[in-house]
Amino acid sequence: MADEQRPTYDELAALVVEQAKIIEQLQSEVAGMDRLRARVAELERIVGQNSGNSGKPPSRDSAAERQRQAEERKKKAQAAGGAKRRQGKQTGSRGTTLEMSDTPDEIVEHRPQQCAGCGSSLDPSADRGYRRRQVIEVPPVKPVVIEHRAHTYLCGCGCETTAAFPAQARAPVSYGPRARSIVSYLLSRQHIPNRRVVEAMRDLFGLDISSGAVDSIFAEAGRRLGGFITALVGLLTSMAVLHVDETSDRLETKNCWMHVISTPLYTLIHASLTRGEAAIEEMGVLLGYRGVLVHDRLAMYWKLKRAKHQACGAHLLRDLADVAVVATQTAWAAGLAALLVEINNACHQARDRGEESLPAGLRRKFSKRYDDLVAAGLAVNPEPTHRKRGYHERRSFNLVTAFATHKQSILRFMNDLATPMTNNEAERALRPSKLSVYRPSGLGLRVAA
Repeated sequence: MADEQRPTYDELAALVVEQAKIIEQLQSEVAGMDRLRARVAELERIVGQNSGNSGKPPSRDSAAERQRQAEERKKKAQAAGGAKRRQGKQTGSRGTTLEMSDTPDEIVEHRPQQCAGCGSSLDPSADRGYRRRQVIEVPPVKPVVIEHRAHTYLCGCGCETTAAFPAQARAPVSYGPRARSIVSYLLSRQHIPNRRVVEAMRDLFGLDISSGAVDSIFAEAGRRLGGFITALVGLLTSMAVLHVDETSDRLETKNCWMHVISTPLYTLIHASLTRGEAAIEEMGVLLGYRGVLVHDRLAMYWKLKRAKHQACGAHLLRDLADVAVVATQTAWAAGLAALLVEINNACHQARDRGEESLPAGLRRKFSKRYDDLVAAGLAVNPEPTHRKRGYHERRSFNLVTAFATHKQSILRFMNDLATPMTNNEAERALRPSKLSVYRPSGLGLRVAA
């Protein structure tokens, strides 16, 4: 009887086939849910992107986002015990004012002619003193034409000798060194475009100069800097810490890259058609450099094996803010961001106290917290099943992997107080290149400061 209730072999085989179909369908649904969760995380991150957690410029932020950021800054200031910042000069800051000169270039006397009471004429001998006010003025400026005459003398031997013209008299009519210096200054320091330099020279000095002459003057100024730049390259090579960065730009119809190497005192900017290693070779500073390079983790810089590295903390904080938008990534990303800020504040306080390094015990505590947060980040970024990581999943995974791989380079500023946490120095040096600046045609432009 029991044998009659047992399913046959064919029935069992059919049941296995049916269950296999159900399992396959369920696996497909699970994979779909994984893709859906990944898509939701991707959309959360896109919606949450702003200038504070991505490469978007502040001008792309919505009005609501700007208001949110302002309120967030206000809350942080209040939490830190700071008062609301008012417009203008801040309380406690050092003020400046114009001071009177004891040796004015010109004195203008103003004497009353009639009495303000009765209207009678006043006797100059009844002068009871005066009050002073001084006006600082720029004298009228107009071009001065200096004619140089090179005389020719005839010697008794029959030979004629002509005096040499000075270096500034390079042609029948030419611009003098002061005018040429002003043109170069307006272009390279104030970043005024070529045509507006022409306007400025005419409006300020009454000097009519063509745009072609402006181009020629600027090109000559660049050539004259050759010796200085050679010396600057050698000087930068010997520096203990260098900030490096690059940004894209347009040179006529071509895309080029402006590469910068800077310190608080010196800046070298080099234009190149490549963003890669060829530009580093052209600059002649970084190959063989053994100091600390502060950079934004571009792969090109990691290839400089002889140098020590400091990954820019500002970029890391921005990347962490981007990752923290996704709920599953918030804890470790926000924790690492807070830790980096805390370490940086501790470093500033140590420098203010004149200390050469953080206490060893404090560094160990920071390092342990760093390792725990990185481990947590790796735990919530496992390899997905049945699919590859999505774009934004890769961003989270790659970021936490970078923290795990480059710990020494990320925390170098903690172990060496001479190394800053951020690469803001280089970014400030490159910022003027984003202005509407005229540049002479051709590559190889090198700007030193």
